[in-house]
Amino acid sequence: MKTKSSTATAAPVTPAAGLKRINLAGIATTAPAAKAAKTYPELPDPDGQVASLVEGILEMSEQVEAITGALEISKGELIAIAKPFYFAHHAGQMAVASSVEAKAGDKLVRVGFSNSYRGTTDDAAILRVTGEKGAAFFKRSFEFKIQGDLIPEAAAEEIIGKLQGLFARYNAGAALSAKAVFNPAKEFHAARHTLYSTKENVEIDKWRRLRRA
Repeated sequence: MKTKSSTATAAPVTPAAGLKRINLAGIATTAPAAKAAKTYPELPDPDGQVASLVEGILEMSEQVEAITGALEISKGELIAIAKPFYFAHHAGQMAVASSVEAKAGDKLVRVGFSNSYRGTTDDAAILRVTGEKGAAFFKRSFEFKIQGDLIPEAAAEEIIGKLQGLFARYNAGAALSAKAVFNPAKEFHAARHTLYSTKENVEIDKWRRLRRA
């Protein structure tokens, strides 16, 4: 049985009053690529040393996970106790400490409340939760990422120059920063095994180690 399909047109999102939404339409977004199943060569273990290390690593990893989980629970409980005190202690003040101290005799743990907040895309919630007086402190922040190795080499310097000129024209040069490094092409990881001997690859690894997965 055939059915007719209809396409709904989404209504434009209107930013909450008091907050400015910047349109980033037209900037490409990337979706994670699906990964195919992989097979791996098995490390030889003629004397059992590898198996012993594997067992030790797995056992210690389980212990670390258990300790880390218990530690995070205890930290969360202490933060839950400290937070109401932190807000009550600093009520009406502008000089605000970054931490409070929790003591057990001469032992000390500092519970930090640093000036660091998670961002949000829900501008309506900002007004709902903080009101107009709080919304005045929120400003839209965004970053652009440019993959320099995807720009044709012949055009790179011209593009960079025009980009600098554009930011300078709007007195926004301080917002533009750059970092340049030399990275091997993706193909190098496989090609090195045909280009170099085992000994040469070991020497290359001493210079620039493979990242651990």
